[in-house]
This record gives sequence, C-alpha cells and structure tokens, in this order.
Amino acid sequence: MTKKFKPSKMVNWFEPGMLFQTGLRSVVSGIFGNYADRRETEAALSPVSADEWNDYKDKYAGTDEIWIDYVGDTGDGFNSTFSIAKLVAKDELTVAYKNEPEVTLPRAKLLLFGGDQVYPTPAGGLYRQKFTIPFATAFPEKKDDSDRPHIYAIPGNHDWYDGLGGFLKLFCQQRRIGNWETKQHRSYFARPLPDNYWIWGTDIQLDEDIDKPQLDYFMDVAKTKMQEGSKVILITAEPAWIYKQLKKDDTSYDRFRFFLENYITLGPGRNHRVATIITGDLHHYSHYCTDNHHTEADHYFGSGGGGAFLHLSHNLPESLDEVKENLKLKKAFPDREKSYQLLAGNILFFYRNWYFSMLLGIIYCIFFWLLRSADANTGYQVFMEAKSASFWSFIPHVLRLLSIAPFLSLLSLAIIAGFWKFTDTTSPAKGVQWFGLLHGLIQCFSIYGGIWLFNRFPFPADVYGVILQMGLLLIGGGVFGGFLMGIYLLSSNLIFGNHIDEASSSLACEDYKCFLRLRINSDGLTVYPIGIKKVTKNWKVDSNDNSADNDAIIVSGYLPAIHLIEPPIFIKDKK
Repeated sequence: MTKKFKPSKMVNWFEPGMLFQTGLRSVVSGIFGNYADRRETEAALSPVSADEWNDYKDKYAGTDEIWIDYVGDTGDGFNSTFSIAKLVAKDELTVAYKNEPEVTLPRAKLLLFGGDQVYPTPAGGLYRQKFTIPFATAFPEKKDDSDRPHIYAIPGNHDWYDGLGGFLKLFCQQRRIGNWETKQHRSYFARPLPDNYWIWGTDIQLDEDIDKPQLDYFMDVAKTKMQEGSKVILITAEPAWIYKQLKKDDTSYDRFRFFLENYITLGPGRNHRVATIITGDLHHYSHYCTDNHHTEADHYFGSGGGGAFLHLSHNLPESLDEVKENLKLKKAFPDREKSYQLLAGNILFFYRNWYFSMLLGIIYCIFFWLLRSADANTGYQVFMEAKSASFWSFIPHVLRLLSIAPFLSLLSLAIIAGFWKFTDTTSPAKGVQWFGLLHGLIQCFSIYGGIWLFNRFPFPADVYGVILQMGLLLIGGGVFGGFLMGIYLLSSNLIFGNHIDEASSSLACEDYKCFLRLRINSDGLTVYPIGIKKVTKNWKVDSNDNSADNDAIIVSGYLPAIHLIEPPIFIKDKK
C-alpha cells in the first residue's frame, strides 16, 4: 500500500505524552540492558572471518588517501536531518573559514554515525521515517555502482531504548541505505585505514561498562590485527571528558580512561597511540586540545550537530583540569555570545511548549474545582473572600480550607515535590536543590494566586460563569505557569549551569548544525569541521510514495550555506 510521506517535525520534549513515553522506555531499556544484553548474542553469532579482514585492508587501508565523514545525533526533524544528509551525499563540498581561501572536499568513502540515530525512540518505524528515508533520498541507489561508500554506526542511549533491536537490523545486516552500504556485524567495530591509522567505534550501552565480548574483540584487534604503534581514531557515544568537569560524581570518564589505557596505549602488543577522540551526545560542536610545547597536542572533538535539537554551548567549561592539565576549549559552535542569546528564548517557553503549558493550565483548573467542592460552606466562603479581599487576606482562608481537605493538601504538596524532583542536581554548584524547591513553591503559590485573581472578575453566578472562569484559568494559568517554567530554566542555567538538556531542548532549535570531514593520507590526519548556521526549512516533497519497498522519495530545495567552523586541524602523529 502506498502512503504519503510526511516530513517529521522536531521532537517536542516537553509534550506530556512524550515525557511519559521516553521516561518509560528509558526505564525498560535499562532493565533490558542489564538482563538481556544483545551485544553478547551478536558477538557469538557474528565472528569476523580472515577473508573479511583482508577485504577491509584492501578497501580502506590499501589506498593512499581516504575521506571520512562523522555525523552525530541525527534522525530528528526532517529539515535538519535532510540538510545534513544532502551535504554528506554531495560529490564535493567547497568551504572556507572566514575570508581564507576556499577548499574543495570530495565525498567521503566512509560515513560514520556517532550514536542516537533516531529521536525520541526507535519505536513505531521511526528509524525508517526519520533516518532511512532522509538519507536514502539524499543519495539514491545507483544500480551499477561497484564502489559504494560504506556506513558504520555506534548506538547511543536512544538507539538502546528498544534493546538495540532496530539498530542491529538497520546497521548490522549489510543493507543498503540509498547508495550507501552498511558493513558492520556488531554494534561496535574496528577498521584499518591508510598510513597505519585505525578507526574504533565503541558501544557503551546506557553509560555502563563495556561488555566482556566487546573488550575481547578490541584486545584481539590490538594484539593480532594492528601493527605496533598504530594510530587510533576513537569514536565514542558521549563526551566523558566534558561530563567529568560538569557533573558531580560522574564516573563515565573513569571507565573511558580505563579503556584507553588498557586496550590502546599500554601493554605488550597494544602499545598504540590515540590520534584523536570524537563523540556526539551534546548537540553542538566543541574542540578541546592541549597546549603543550613538549608533546604533540591531544584533540577531543564533540560533534553532535547531525539533526537533533541544538545544545547551547555557553555551559562548556573553558578548561578540563579534572581530565588533563592544559586541556582547553579551542572552539565552540555556536559561540558563547550566540548561545546566551538563544538561551533567552526560554522566556517564551509557554509559547514554544504550549502542550506542557496547557497541562499546567489543566492543573490550575483541577485546583479550582477541588477548591470549590472541598467543603460547601468553607469553599463558598473562600470564593466570596476572593471577590473582595486582598490576596494576602485570601491566603488564611485557603490555609483553613486545606486543613480540612486532605486530598487538596496532598495534591499541593505533590505539585511542589514534582517541580522539586525535576531539578537537575548533577551540577556541583551549591544551592541547586533549594532553588528547585523555590520553583516548586512559586508554581504552587501561583495556582492559588491565579484562582484568586480570576475569581475577582464579574462572572455570572451560574454554571456558565464557572465554565467561563475555568476556560480563562486554563489559558491564563497555562501561560503563566509556562512562563514560570521558562524563567526557572533560564535563571537556573545562568546561576548554576544546570538543566543543560532542558534549557536547550525547550527551544527545539533546528539550526547551528555540524559534521566532521576527515582526510587521512601519508601526511597524517586533517579534520575539517563543517558548520551550518541555518538549515533549509522549505524542502519540498515532490513524491509522496512511502511504500514499504521505496525508501527514496523525491525532494527538492536549496542546500544550506556551509562554512568551516575553524581552520582545518592537522593532527600530527605523536611519535
């Protein structure tokens, strides 16, 4: 059956159903990951033969030069995802850094995905809707092409929300996505590249330890497949080095460092070197490097701008002293000034996230109804007081009513506790929890304030008056409650540096996307960070055939303008 393809909008993370669905799947996937880890099954069923390793050497390492694209955190809104897909599919890209000479970069032979290839979860065919169709459409299959570029991917936490089932079907069964081919057998991989370089992609599951079969796989590669002193480009699913600095009690970097030291850089048969480390998870561009005149610099790249909502960059630490001495932020995209400007958009939270705001408005109405019906005599007296008394005179009457209405009292406490529980306590800054409690108290306080205010209006003293009053309370309460939420996210992020996810996802920003194009040859490794300030928002779907056997549709529109975020980074080999 032929269905019409409908381009996806950006995920609204504050839509109540989305919050419930994602939270539930997060819990389920955590249980599934602990008790039914599919990585062990895939390792047992997918051994890599000697012929395959020889094939990898011929196709990748047996060339003088290879170009590689890295895309992190894609598969969200169609505009942003398809803009990235069209760019990586183009035969060549011409880019420049500011007023410097332009450079022309050919299409990559390898397309690497760094985790979270679909948002919010893999359920309901969203891989096909949000990932496969955009990328297959951007680069339609050529039947006679004998040298198709290859795709490799590692999973992020969103890929794990179905226990990795969809990821394994899409990326680990040697399928074609347009004119790209998937080549891996497992959710992690190691492949040889020219000039004794290697690319390693790890699967860290849901921020857990790497499983034993995966460790054995990389140990075998390091000992038996790699020459002594090989150079590893490591792809991982989260910027553990940043989280080490930003989050208190974070242990992800300790596990990350253990893997580096025990499987790459130390020990007989694995005395290799880390050329660079690349990750996504934070949906912006960041580049940290050491400034050391005695040794070659270490480079850590964050490039999660493949299509998901923009993570604001002003919370990035200027230096990562907790990780390594003299490891500093060299470049971020968007820059700090622009990030602060975007953060201010949370003032319009009630408009950008009106589903959530309407939920708050409904809560206002529930309180209004319960307050009226809590006790016939006392409830009526409360509302009569509201018509003439000041707000501060109104409060004692409400407190008296709450003392005889336990359900209403418990609901008030639940509202306060709910907003308090929402507080992001990962920040090491002091006072975070108290600020969250203050937010909960103000939200609860505003509910009664709204009831007092709207009850002063001259509504008819009949059922129609009550309905009209509740309707206005629904709208007014939703707007004001949403406004308070936006002010909380804005002020909490500015004061404590927390709620990085929430203060960013509330904006659902499609713009400021990025990806990396890498070149490896006898000179070494060069990284070209490519940025997009504004994605194309007027893609036109010319063909709506979304039948099961047709992943590539017809879409027209102009490619977005691109630029180099910083000059090409040439990474010298650390001898």
